[in-house]
Amino acid sequence: MKFHNKNQNFIQLAFGHGTPLKAFLTACVVGTILILINHGDDILTGQFPHPLKIFLTYFVPYCVTTWGAITGKLQSIIMSVQEFFNEKKIMELSFFNFENAITAAYFADENLQVVRVNNNFKKFFPFLNKTTEVYFPDLLENIGIPNDQITKFKKELTRKGKVFIPRVELCINGENKIFSLLSTKTINKNFGYLNGFQGQFIDITQG
Repeated sequence: MKFHNKNQNFIQLAFGHGTPLKAFLTACVVGTILILINHGDDILTGQFPHPLKIFLTYFVPYCVTTWGAITGKLQSIIMSVQEFFNEKKIMELSFFNFENAITAAYFADENLQVVRVNNNFKKFFPFLNKTTEVYFPDLLENIGIPNDQITKFKKELTRKGKVFIPRVELCINGENKIFSLLSTKTINKNFGYLNGFQGQFIDITQG
């Protein structure tokens, strides 16, 4: 049943909303021009090209125009879906799994500006005055992470799209704590505002 529906949708995209007429007119104009360019001299001397060549000369522009119309409609549908869904709600849903995590999780945009952190992030680092709308490497510096680890973080994230720092030693409110930091690049073709970086601090301090 689903397969039938997909076929129906494709047929509607290919043959609905005036697409066949537009493709036909384009094929007539482009095909005729191509025939005159490629076979004009022969036609003037009474030698006509093979019927299959004539057919393909018109058929190819028809298919190209139809495919362009399909992809254009699909892009329009995707844009409509993006506009329909509230960006804030989508962001909340995408961050849902981190909200109640035992780790300190964050999400930053493609420029590494922090967009969201979960509640544990604030609990892990209560001395931070600001945790969002700040450049994440600067946030790492404010946390107290050494410069060499911050440099490694930026370099590997840029080069590999992910980074794992197994041991980060910090002193928080007079208590020595050990964390590991895992971050990775996120890519979402349908919702561009979900593209960025996400990661989490894991408390590995021995009790």
